[in-house]
Amino acid sequence: MTEYANIKNLPEAQYFTERGYTQAYPWVVVKATAKTRTLARVLVEQDPDWKPKMIPGGFAAHCTNQNAQTWLYAGVDMDNQKTVRLTKKGWALRGTRFIEDRAVHFYDYNF
Repeated sequence: MTEYANIKNLPEAQYFTERGYTQAYPWVVVKATAKTRTLARVLVEQDPDWKPKMIPGGFAAHCTNQNAQTWLYAGVDMDNQKTVRLTKKGWALRGTRFIEDRAVHFYDYNF
C-alpha cells in the first residue's frame, strides 16, 4: 500500500520514490527478496488540472505552487529497471536513496 502519492490513477502496488538532488522519481516493485527490490520506472504525464504559477524572480521566474504538483499515471517502463538494496540507512543504490511506500514525481521548476 502506498502511504503517499501525487500521481492520479495509480494502480495498487508497492512503490518507491527515488530522491534526486531536488527532484523525485516514482518506481514500482516488480521483484522482491529479503534484502533487495527490483524496481521498474513509473511513467507519468503532466496533469492538465495543475498548472505552474510563475512570478518574476530568480533567473527568470519562480514557481509558487510547485509543492502542489499532480501527475497522471502513464504506465510502467519494464525496460528501465534497477535493483535497490536494504542498507543500515534504508533502501539505496550506489548512494542514491529510495523511499519505500511513496509514489512521488516531483519536477523542480525553481532549480
